[in-house]
Amino acid sequence: MILPVPGIGRLILFDAHPSRDVLHQEIWGREVFLFDDGNRLVWQIAPEPGTTDDMHRNFNTARPATESFSGISNIDGRFYASRIGGDTFVIDMTTGAASYGGWART
Repeated sequence: MILPVPGIGRLILFDAHPSRDVLHQEIWGREVFLFDDGNRLVWQIAPEPGTTDDMHRNFNTARPATESFSGISNIDGRFYASRIGGDTFVIDMTTGAASYGGWART
């Protein structure tokens, strides 16, 4: 998936999910990259550690994340990355740091 980032370049979400017979351990859980207009890598996403629990959707920073990213979006100029399980992160477009923003059905 490719998402244009006006004035910077583009976000690229690489497919790295075992159900699609594509598994890249070197990027597992960090499949989102920002490339500038010259096709140079700017950063690879650095998500806040943790994941939601399955029953109550409470984000737990001590619980290891086991899911890959499955979507990227631009909503009103803010960029988000979502995991297969619904955890959604707000991306700092300068650094690639991603903070948990909530759970959404994906």
